[in-house]
This record gives sequence, C-alpha cells and structure tokens, in this order.
Amino acid sequence: MRLKAGDQLAFAAIYNRYRSKMYAYASNLCKSEETAEEIVQEVFIRIWQKREQINLDLNFDAYIKKITLNHVLNYLKKASRERTLQQEIFNYIETIRNTTEDNVLERELIKTYDEAISKLPPQKKLIYELSRNEELTHDQIAEKLGISKNTVKNHMVEATKFIRQYVNQHGSIICFLIAYSNYFHSN
Repeated sequence: MRLKAGDQLAFAAIYNRYRSKMYAYASNLCKSEETAEEIVQEVFIRIWQKREQINLDLNFDAYIKKITLNHVLNYLKKASRERTLQQEIFNYIETIRNTTEDNVLERELIKTYDEAISKLPPQKKLIYELSRNEELTHDQIAEKLGISKNTVKNHMVEATKFIRQYVNQHGSIICFLIAYSNYFHSN
C-alpha cells in the first residue's frame, strides 16, 4: 500500500474516497455537524500518523469505520465528563453564593473572565459575545456578520483558548479550583 510508504497522493485519494462516508457516519452518531467534521479530521490525522502500522490484511473500510467510531465514543465520553464537571461547579457556586469569602472569589473570577474578553480583538470579541451572551449558533453568527461558518468557528476556538490562558495566567482559576477542591474534600 502506497499510503504505508508515506505517499501523500495515496493519502489524498483515501481522504477523497472516505471523507464523506466517515462524515455521514460520525454525524449520525454524534448528532453534530461541527463535531463530526472535527472527528473526521482527527481520524485522517491518525491514519496518516499511524500509516506504517496499518495491517494490509484487514478490510480498510472496516478499519476506518472502527477508528471513526472510537473517536466518536471518546468525544461523547469527554463531553459527558465536561457536562458533569460543569454541573458540579455550578452546584458548588450556588451553595457558596451567600458566603463573603466565596463571593469575593466568584467576583474575582468573573472580573478576570471579563478582563480576558475585553482584551480580545474586536471581531473575536463580537463573535464570542454573540455565541455566549446571545446564544447564537455558528451558522446564525456567520449569517448575521456575513462571514463563513469556518471563520466563526476559528474565532471561537481562538477566543476560548485566549480566555482560558488569560484566566490561568492571572491565578483566579487556580484559587477557584483550590476552593472547589477544599469544599468537596471537607464534605
């Protein structure tokens, strides 16, 4: 198999042959076009990275379908854990809302978060706020601003990454996680 030898044209041919099938399969499993697109990209990255280990005796259709299924399952597990953690954090914030020390911590976290958003470039800030505050989808934002859905997605990824890094660098999230950890370990 030419792919196994690192032939980029062979990889492109495989990509062109399987991309639509794997996208439809992933989309059907995870019920999200954006997620399916990301999963398909990850599948093909993995195939390229592991090309030398591909067993030529196996059915390639079944092989790529199995890789796609594994990526979808991993995504769903991760999403489930994140939703659970978000719910735990939300519940924790609700239980401490009336205590002075924790109110200060919460305000500090919100202040740092707001500072991070204010430091975003204007286009990223607008897209981020339309998504988070007005709860518009990427398609709705793209239509409203007259830009592509991929541009919206890229701005959201970059904005979220910047905000996460900013909050981490300014220590508020660390204080929050320490308080969060202390609360659950003491109960």
